[in-house]
Amino acid sequence: MNQHTLDVLEYDKIREILVSYGSSGLGKNLAQQIQPLTDVHRIAQLIAETTELKSLLAPDHWLPLGGLHDLFPLLDKLENGAEILQREEILLIKETLWASRNIIGYLEDAGESYPHLLQLAHAISIYPEIEAKIQRTLGTSGEILNSASPDLKSFRRNITVLRGRIRSKLQGILRSKGVNPYLQSAVVHERKGRPVIAVQERHARRIPGATRDKSDSGNTVFIEPEAIRGMGNELEAAMNAERAEIVRVLQEITAMIAAKVKPLRKTLKTLAHIDMTYAKVRFSRDYEMNPPSLNTDSVINLNNARHPLLLGLQHSGDLEVVPVDFRLGDDFDTLIITGPNTGGKTITLKTVGLLTLMAQSGMHIPADESSTVGVFSHIVADIGDEQSIEQSLSTFSSHLRNIAEILSLSSDKSLVLLDELGGGTDPADGAALGRSVIEYLHKRKARTVVTTHISPLKNLGYTVPGIENASVEFDIETLRPTYKLLIGTPGSSNALMIAKRLGLPREVIENAESGVTQQDDNTAELINQLQAAKGIAEQNKVEAARTKAEALRLEHEYHNKLGELADKEVKMREQLGREAFKTLRTIKDRIDRLRRVQTSQKSLLKSLGEICGYMAKALNESPEENQRQKFIDKLKPGDQVFVCSLERVGTLAVVDVENQKAVVQLGAMQMTVPLDDVEIDVSVQG
Repeated sequence: MNQHTLDVLEYDKIREILVSYGSSGLGKNLAQQIQPLTDVHRIAQLIAETTELKSLLAPDHWLPLGGLHDLFPLLDKLENGAEILQREEILLIKETLWASRNIIGYLEDAGESYPHLLQLAHAISIYPEIEAKIQRTLGTSGEILNSASPDLKSFRRNITVLRGRIRSKLQGILRSKGVNPYLQSAVVHERKGRPVIAVQERHARRIPGATRDKSDSGNTVFIEPEAIRGMGNELEAAMNAERAEIVRVLQEITAMIAAKVKPLRKTLKTLAHIDMTYAKVRFSRDYEMNPPSLNTDSVINLNNARHPLLLGLQHSGDLEVVPVDFRLGDDFDTLIITGPNTGGKTITLKTVGLLTLMAQSGMHIPADESSTVGVFSHIVADIGDEQSIEQSLSTFSSHLRNIAEILSLSSDKSLVLLDELGGGTDPADGAALGRSVIEYLHKRKARTVVTTHISPLKNLGYTVPGIENASVEFDIETLRPTYKLLIGTPGSSNALMIAKRLGLPREVIENAESGVTQQDDNTAELINQLQAAKGIAEQNKVEAARTKAEALRLEHEYHNKLGELADKEVKMREQLGREAFKTLRTIKDRIDRLRRVQTSQKSLLKSLGEICGYMAKALNESPEENQRQKFIDKLKPGDQVFVCSLERVGTLAVVDVENQKAVVQLGAMQMTVPLDDVEIDVSVQG
C-alpha cells in the first residue's frame, strides 16, 4: 500500500493499539509488522480466525499464553554455530514449549466447530523429549539438578564426602595449640574452591601451607594447611569434573534444540500468529467491532461505522462518536461530499479509508456485522495540509504531486480519497481542475470519494451517471453539524444562514443574498429541477421495487395455495374413491361379458353405446358436474371473478374451455389459473 496513504489515514496508530494488546514479544513483534493485504482469500482466512477465536473466548475469557517468549534471537544464535546456551536461555525455551502444549490443548478442545483454530493448533509442534531433558537438568531458578546425569550425581556425592573429610581435618587444626593463637577467626573459609583458614598476616609464616588469598586490608592471609593439601587437590579435581559434566549436559541440550531449529521456527511463527490474532480479538472486544463481509467487486457498504481512534477518545469520555452509514461502488462509483468546515467531511473520508485498511489487514472493524468491504489493489489518499519544506513546495503544489501519483495508480481496483479537491488556488481554476480530476478517475472506474467546498462540482452528481452527491447534515438552529451523512443531497456552506443567526446587519445579509442570486440563479434553478427529477426517479425506483416485491409475494402465495388445492384434491379422491370404484367395476363387468360372447359388429356397437350411456348418466347425475358446466357456460371476459387459491378478486380476461383454464387480471399483473379455481364474485352480483 502507498505509505503516504497509511500515514495520512493514521494506520500506524491502529498498529500501535494492536501491539499494545499483544501478550508476548512474539505477538507484539508480528503486530508491529502488520500491513494491509490484497489477496482476498488470505484476508478472509485471517478474519475468520479472529472471528472464531472471539467466539471461542466469548464473552470475556482469556487465551492461556503464559510462558510464551520470543525465541527467534536464540534460534538465530544456534544457526550461527553456538554450541552452548545459557541456563536462563534454556529455561525460556522450556517455558515456551510448555506454553505450546497448553495452546494446542485449548484450541483442540474447541472441536470441529472452529476449523481455522484447529488448523492453527495442528501447525504447532511439540518436543516432549527436549522438555523432559530440560526438566531433569534445570530447576526453576536455573540450578543444575543431580538428575541431569548419573556422572554428575556421582561427582557431587564425591565432592560432599571430600568436603566433610576436609572440614573435619581443619576443625582439628583450628583447635590445635600450634595454630589457634595465630588465627584471625576460628572458622573454615573457602577461597577459589579450596578450604582455607584465616591467619593473622604477621603470623602467616608460622603456619605451613599454601597462601590462597589475602583480605582487602592485607591483615588476614587465607592459608590452605599442608596437612589437607592432598585432599584439596582431590576436591578441586572433583569440582572440575562436575563443571565439565555440567558443560557437557548443557551442550547436549543445546544440540537437541539446534537439531529442531527449522521446525521450531515454524512453530514460533504459528505461536506469534496466534498471539497477534488474540490481540485482534481483544481489540475487537474493547472497540465493539464486527467481521466485515468481503467482495472483489470494489463495493463498500458500511453501516453504523465509527472511526476507531475517535472511539478511543469516546472511551475516555472526551467525545461522543456519531456513526455514519456509507456506500460506494454499487449504484455509483464516485461520491462528492460538500458542505461547511467542521461538518465531518474529512472524518467520513478517513473512516472509510481506515476501516478498509483494517479489513484488508484481517481485522474486525467498528461497524455493524452487515457491513461489506471491497478488497482493493491500491488505497490512495490526499488529505490535510501536506506542505513539503524539504522540496520547497507550496501546499497546493504538494497536493498536486500527490494527486499525480494517485491518477497514475487509478483503476477499477483502486479506492481514491481526496480531501478538499480544488482548494488552495483560484476558485475558478480549482473548480476546473477538480472537475477534470473527478472525470479522469470516474472514466477509469476508480472508487472515488471527494470532499470539496467548490459548489460547481456538485453539478457532476446531477449530470454524470455513476457520480453522486452527499453532504454532512448541519443543524442550522444549533449552528452545529450532526455528522450524519446524507447521500443524494448536496451540501451547502450555510454561510448566510449562520451570518444571519449570529447577528450580522440585515443590509449586509440582503446584499450578500442579492449577489449570490445574481451569480448563481440559473445554476440553482437547474440544480433544483435536477434534484426534483432525481427525487421523482427515486420514488419511482422505490415503487417499482415495492411492486416487484408484491408480485413475488403473490406468486409465492399462489404456488402455496396451488399446493394446498392439490392436497385437497387427493383427499377428495380418497373420499370419492369407493363410488368411482363401484362405477368402474360395473363398466368392467359389461366389457368382460362382451369379450366372452361372440357378437356381430352391430351388437358390439350397441353394447358400447349402452356403456357410454351408462357413464353419461352417472356423470350427469352428479350435481357438482351440472353446476360446474352451468358456471362455465356463463363465464365471459370482463366478469369480476374470485380466485379461490389467492383469495383475491380480479377481472376475467380469457376463458379457455378446451384447456380448462382462465386468464385473470389482478391489479397490474395477469395470472393463468384453472377454471376450477375461479368463482363469480358474489359482492359484484349482489
